[in-house]
Amino acid sequence: MHQSLNFYTVEEVADILRIHKESARSLIAKGEIEGMSIGKGQRRRKWRVSQAALEDFIRRRTEQSQPGPKPQRSPAVKPKRQWV
Repeated sequence: MHQSLNFYTVEEVADILRIHKESARSLIAKGEIEGMSIGKGQRRRKWRVSQAALEDFIRRRTEQSQPGPKPQRSPAVKPKRQWV
């Protein structure tokens, strides 16, 4: 079965995630979003991100941001006054 592969540029990834392109580039460089270098540009590498890698990143971020149980606060303890 042939599956078509969709790849996104850094700018497209930034648009999809609604972040700045430098933030997207940083996530790719740190390995948080799996990307592949397709060559060296004049000033920096050119990256492509597969649709599967982008979906995986979004899924991981969604799982991390699920609200957990509300932490229980211990009752406040009043300090004892010491008179001088």
